[in-house]
Amino acid sequence: MRNSFGFQPLAEYRGLPEDVAEGVRTASVSYPGPEYSHSTTWITGAELAAADWDETDSSRAHSHRAVAEDATHWGPVWEVMRTLGGLHGPENVRLVVWFD
Repeated sequence: MRNSFGFQPLAEYRGLPEDVAEGVRTASVSYPGPEYSHSTTWITGAELAAADWDETDSSRAHSHRAVAEDATHWGPVWEVMRTLGGLHGPENVRLVVWFD
């Protein structure tokens, strides 16, 4: 995974969840092909809520909060996860990601 800031990953290399939806499984291996996607992982809303958002990168110049707060491009993702967590419980909501 691209980690240009040098953060400790919140959920490193977990792969796909065993019970992931078939559509997500299919998308992950065909985006744009298995040789190009990597670092598949997932994290629950509860884990995100418990994360140390003030932890800094290796240079101590950036925090998780500064590079991934609501005002960044991650904001809409956090909003959806909070909404779903409010409906279903944060431990029942997860973000599944892979990188190209």
